[in-house]
Amino acid sequence: MRSNFSLKIEVPAKIFMLRPLGFFVRSLIEQLTDNCDASEVIDRVELAFSEAFTNICRHAYGVTREGPAIIEIKASDDQLTFVFTDFGQGFNPENVAPPNLDEPREGGLGLWLMKQVMDEYTYQSEPDGRNVLTLKKNITRSRAASSEKT
Repeated sequence: MRSNFSLKIEVPAKIFMLRPLGFFVRSLIEQLTDNCDASEVIDRVELAFSEAFTNICRHAYGVTREGPAIIEIKASDDQLTFVFTDFGQGFNPENVAPPNLDEPREGGLGLWLMKQVMDEYTYQSEPDGRNVLTLKKNITRSRAASSEKT
């Protein structure tokens, strides 16, 4: 991975933004990992990113409110970090029951999926009205993949 990188963007928290953001995030991760053979990691990170953004659109703001999603992407030599900030309805993740995987239903898996595919998950509803979700993924580049690229 290339050394430290940080990018912060603000977009409307609307589902129509998910596809272009997904393309952008996937492309960015591929570049930051020097296109090494990390497709499974890339898929998992993209899934967690999509779930986080979708939750902001559907749950924080819902259908009646509009607002921004502020997304900060940070990369270091061994970790990717995504910080999502919104000003919508907050929640307590401890009050969200784990899904019953024996009786699948549409929806209700986003939080669980994020926790499963990322190495760190934190969520805080701040007193000033901000909701901040931080997702971290440890990245290890294989020496074989990096030597093939040179």
